[in-house]
Amino acid sequence: GELHPLYALTLTKIGRVSCNKGEYAKALHYYLQGEAIRKTSVGESHPEYIIILEYIGSAYTKLGEYTKALDYYLRREVILKTTAGESHPQYASTLDNIGEVYSVLGEYTKALDYYLRCEVILKLSLIHISEPTRLLSISYAVFCLKKK
Repeated sequence: GELHPLYALTLTKIGRVSCNKGEYAKALHYYLQGEAIRKTSVGESHPEYIIILEYIGSAYTKLGEYTKALDYYLRREVILKTTAGESHPQYASTLDNIGEVYSVLGEYTKALDYYLRCEVILKLSLIHISEPTRLLSISYAVFCLKKK
């Protein structure tokens, strides 16, 4: 039925294909349907619910709706903090996404804070993101702060 988690998964897959084709509004439509189903069928602490928040945030970012993207990324941060912990790579990824949105919005101090929190986690985790990539994100935020 339409309230089953597998149906939500199918909607998410349709959304991913739409996103890959650059059809972000269409992708968002499917992601939001999937989110509603997952919220009631598996709950907000379930990994499938947590990942859909990232997809929705990403779609809103692609559409230039940064405040809405930020809302979903911040919700994801709160849930991941309690379910996976602050040292989890997905938590770090979410901090990076939040930093990116704040940077686009011109809130460079907040962006830097999130980038630095992400950097600490990544430095201590097993993710092998190159040092230049991490430092580039941080240095860009610092550059933007100096421009203000």
